[in-house]
Amino acid sequence: MISYSNFEAQTLQVHIDKLPPSMSGVQVAPAPWKLKGHSWSFILPALKKNTSFPSGWAAPFQADVLGSTGEFVGGVGAVILFRYTESPVGPYDELMYLPGKWKYTDGSVCTRITRIYVSSKASTENGRRNWNIPKVTADFSCTQDPQTNIWDLSVRPANSDPSTPPFFHITVHPIFILSSVRIPVSIKSNDGFIANFIRLSQPPLPQGESPEEVATDRWSRLVPGATGKMSLVRAVFHIGEDEKTVGDGKSFPAVVPWSIGTCLEDVALDFGVPELFDGY
Repeated sequence: MISYSNFEAQTLQVHIDKLPPSMSGVQVAPAPWKLKGHSWSFILPALKKNTSFPSGWAAPFQADVLGSTGEFVGGVGAVILFRYTESPVGPYDELMYLPGKWKYTDGSVCTRITRIYVSSKASTENGRRNWNIPKVTADFSCTQDPQTNIWDLSVRPANSDPSTPPFFHITVHPIFILSSVRIPVSIKSNDGFIANFIRLSQPPLPQGESPEEVATDRWSRLVPGATGKMSLVRAVFHIGEDEKTVGDGKSFPAVVPWSIGTCLEDVALDFGVPELFDGY
């Protein structure tokens, strides 16, 4: 297993602007990343250990690698949205699905992202290259009503016609009084207790059809850090006849999150240099 020192991480950061574009034309932006923005998280009911993943849990070209290696042990999952106002590749939006936990032969138990969309090709390529995060580029629509503070968030396939129905669509509403209570949150990547809950372990990825969907050849493991101000919000879902699911079951899993979720404002996210290794 290879890990990088803080000195090496800082050296990488210093030289980001001097790196040439990748073969796809995307500017290379290696880890570590410092990001700022706004996020919403919604918990999913726990999957059982031997259950099948919901349809749409991973892109077909990545499903084999994302479903293999390690033992899926279930547990609660999550649907998470981010609006990044600052990142090494500029502002972008993000939607991800995390089914639960995996256990590995070394005894570790980690989270795995299996479906994730971003609005930026530069984020797609660098996220895959840096941390094996299986990003795919999509078109996002995010609007906020300044008077009611209601957010409308939807996602469609990249370069699709505006009339194409979204495969993900929710509105996020403030909760009277409760949403005005903002609790400071600090998650440190070197906190061993927290690491047990948020450690990501991502397998090597295959090449996709788009140039930015680059392949990788080693495992990546990372504990991200974050600070922000957390409050409670309520989501209304707009996919499916019952309007209880957040995805169409093809491009995103048709799961039913808890309608009460968390909003994290003034987020400062630290996505550091990962541990890279050949396999478990």
